[in-house]
Amino acid sequence: MIGISHSTEKRAIIDIGSNTVRLVVYNGPPRAPVVILNEKVNARLGKDIGKTGVIAEKSMRAALAALSRFAALTRLMGVENVECVATAAARDARNGSELLEAVTGFGLSPRLLSGEEEARASATGVIAAFPGARGIAADLGGGSLELIEIDGDVPAGGITLPFGTLRLPDMRIGGAQKFAASVRAGLKERRWGKGGGLPLYIVGGSWRALALQAMRVLQWPVDDPHGFELDAADALRLARQFEKGKLDDPDPRITSARLATLPDAAALLVQLITSLKPSHLVFSSWGLREGLLHMQLPHSIQRESPMLASVAAFAHGARVSAKDAARVAAWTGPVCKEEPGDGDLRKAATLLALAAMRTEPNMRTEEALTWALRKRWIGLGMRGRGMMAMTVFANSGLTAVPPQFIRLADRADLDRAIGWGLAVRLCRRLTGCTEAALSASRLTIERGTLVLSLDELTRPLYNAGIAKDLKTLAEWLGLAWTVDAKGVALIEA
Repeated sequence: MIGISHSTEKRAIIDIGSNTVRLVVYNGPPRAPVVILNEKVNARLGKDIGKTGVIAEKSMRAALAALSRFAALTRLMGVENVECVATAAARDARNGSELLEAVTGFGLSPRLLSGEEEARASATGVIAAFPGARGIAADLGGGSLELIEIDGDVPAGGITLPFGTLRLPDMRIGGAQKFAASVRAGLKERRWGKGGGLPLYIVGGSWRALALQAMRVLQWPVDDPHGFELDAADALRLARQFEKGKLDDPDPRITSARLATLPDAAALLVQLITSLKPSHLVFSSWGLREGLLHMQLPHSIQRESPMLASVAAFAHGARVSAKDAARVAAWTGPVCKEEPGDGDLRKAATLLALAAMRTEPNMRTEEALTWALRKRWIGLGMRGRGMMAMTVFANSGLTAVPPQFIRLADRADLDRAIGWGLAVRLCRRLTGCTEAALSASRLTIERGTLVLSLDELTRPLYNAGIAKDLKTLAEWLGLAWTVDAKGVALIEA
């Protein structure tokens, strides 16, 4: 059974960062929250702190105007669960306490995060998005860079370094060698030598912009940078290219503000890859805010699959329930090949395949491509995207593999997903996904033969179309096929 918690409660995070002040309001399943409002103001609180030690008056006014609006918005939206946090700028500035005191006047309760708390919250966001992730989480903000080790959990020991995007331009003025020496000295001073041969999980808006540009250069078939991976050598090559600041064809989705910070963010990434020597990079769109939300959840919900939660919420809009998918997944299970770790993926693919059936037939393949290549699926890697989309295709009777999917998953994985989709197709067309028909029929493999067993209730559901579906699935699996109708003769395919 697919056990997923659902909720209509709105939750909000107000993030008083060094570069932006942001309000994000979420609802939907707690384990895979859906953004319903995302508003930010580029207050640049940390812009001059390195030189003056204080937040500039202009930045203070911009931030407080935004925070007053955010407080009013959350009240008008009926959001009772509002968590307000402040990070590097408020931490480092001599007048940071004045900012937080003014914020309390809006009815908010701001909490100043230490560097380690900020690192832990960001790393928790990574763990929430990539359950079981092991490696180093690196979060680049406006005022600081946080590094912390993760191993399916978030142990103590994260560090914060003054390498935020607002400070990097001044650090690079002295040239590449001086900048590299400064980064290495900072890591050495904090005694950071972890990460060799491990994945480096990348968090932060400027680094997401870098991922978008890398995807454009590589003509990557997926739009969403969340879950995008680069091996260390390719990442280093691209970062060295981007740090020069000459982008011939910038991705149009990158804002001008992010585009301006991209060369500095790339230069820092070059030094991190060179110093930490990771195996590869994984870009995460979840970080501090999602980590804070995840920390609020009971352990029972934290343990849920974010992939199943997000797909279940999406499918719910098509009036397909998780219970429907669970029953179909159980019915098709005896004939569906699975590799270790495929269980939740097959359930999610089944959910999406059933949801696709609520779309007009001539739009199903186009929608499947869009869902696979453009929609954000938390907890789903590139391989999973390809397999999920291939399941939806095969559920529509299509077994030709689109070329985009070949870049996402191995052919063996895609072939296995085709088997899943053909099995779902047979199941839904035979039973209508009704509980009674599912209970009164079975699909099994016996001595090299695919066997469809029908009793008195389901025999009338069998026709030439079902026979064809059964034959197609059997041929795909390399099996003979037969129907066990308790002695009653049925039509052949």
